[in-house]
Amino acid sequence: MKKLLAAAGLFLALTINAQERQDRAQRPITEQQMKEFDNYNLSPAQKQKIQALYKDREANFAKNAPRGGKGQRPNDAKMKAKFEKDRKDFDGRIQKILSKDQYVKFQANRKEHQQNGFKKDGPRSERRKA
Repeated sequence: MKKLLAAAGLFLALTINAQERQDRAQRPITEQQMKEFDNYNLSPAQKQKIQALYKDREANFAKNAPRGGKGQRPNDAKMKAKFEKDRKDFDGRIQKILSKDQYVKFQANRKEHQQNGFKKDGPRSERRKA
């Protein structure tokens, strides 16, 4: 009986751990990404354009994601250069959609997120205080 309970407990622990890992790997959906723009006072047209931009970006990412087999890694320098080019292109397209003031806020928030890390429950520094 003890062995059965121990096996069930181990199985439960492994299952919970696997679910947590799966949750971390999920990319944010477009609606979650749009929450970033809530405090920019976007017009409905701007919201629609940015939402389309995020959907297009996600489609391109899915299409171009490396699909190597086990143990195969894409050329890191090549992929890094491609991701940097894509990020700059995305940034330029965002800049065309937003006004100057909105874009300044966007850049400031991006910089803050890069420095502090951004999770569902806010920047890392705020999570440590809690």
